[in-house]
Amino acid sequence: MIEYLNAVYTALLLLITVVCLLRAERLDLKKISDGIGSFKDALDFIGSLPWWIHFYNNLNANVQTLHERRDSLHVRLDDMIKQVEDKEFQTGRRRKREVDNWISSAGTKCNDVQTLLLQDMLRETNYFWKFLYRAWLGNLVERLIREVDDIYSLGVFEEVLSPVRERVEFVETLLVGKAANENRRRIVTWLRNGVTKIGVHGIKGIGKTAVMKNIHNQLLGCYEHVYFITVPEDQNEYNLQAAIAKDLGIDLKEEDLPKRAAFLHRALRQRNFVLILDGLKKYLSEDKVGIPLGAGTGKMIITSRSPDVCRKIGCQNNIITIDPLPYDEALDLFNQEVITGSSWASFLSSLEEAAAETSKMQFS
Repeated sequence: MIEYLNAVYTALLLLITVVCLLRAERLDLKKISDGIGSFKDALDFIGSLPWWIHFYNNLNANVQTLHERRDSLHVRLDDMIKQVEDKEFQTGRRRKREVDNWISSAGTKCNDVQTLLLQDMLRETNYFWKFLYRAWLGNLVERLIREVDDIYSLGVFEEVLSPVRERVEFVETLLVGKAANENRRRIVTWLRNGVTKIGVHGIKGIGKTAVMKNIHNQLLGCYEHVYFITVPEDQNEYNLQAAIAKDLGIDLKEEDLPKRAAFLHRALRQRNFVLILDGLKKYLSEDKVGIPLGAGTGKMIITSRSPDVCRKIGCQNNIITIDPLPYDEALDLFNQEVITGSSWASFLSSLEEAAAETSKMQFS
């Protein structure tokens, strides 16, 4: 074997020397320079010949090693996918982008290695070309082993899911009047007593949202999960599901309504939550949207201009009416505010809208 390789080595050196000299015929300086460059490349190639011999001799062992490393990477990949899917199922949170990228890279590398290993790498050919082919293949296999090892070592994460969104308090509007503070107290008391559906209704601009934002901030000290959802103008089950999913920080890619509801239900049922739906215009079925309600799980507060919406949803005896301020309290509020310029125009507009809403309710 050694004698054969020595002969190959000598033959390659002679062949490359002849080619270089032929390229430099007639003593053309440029061609001589090209010949010297080609000769230098050839020497570099020949200098690396011991490595080619190494790749040739270790191919079989390295192929076996590549099999084992690929299998280990595939096991870690399967475990990671199961872990991520289980945690996504339990929490409704999304996986980190770096985890998703690792899963994609590991899957691609496993497939590439498997494709190579399934090839007939030891196909029959003449001895000289077999040597070159096996040497090249040995180099490729060793490189793949290093790449598989690198990806395997990167597949360890302290946390595979995106962090829970930070709980942010609203900037509160000062609640004026005894009724407003009493309403807030009643709502919090009902929640503590296990009431799962609470309705708040009143005319436009009367202060329902302000009361709810105050309650939202207060509940953050009692519940880990408090969600304030502004109901979309075009209220339907699909849009409401999307708004809730966005506030939960989950990716709701599914288009089928029942499946979307099942995904939301699964995400929410793991949490002790309060869901505030501000500005509900018509009846909704919490089951069709995917809102799990129960004394030990979820509670829902809705605001609407219509008391009928509150009753149809099932709030029953837990409904609060936001009434206009009594004259003396309204006058105090007016005196507290400095209303000038555009603020004055906005104030008048709000009064006109409130008057119109009151008129509609009286004639309906």
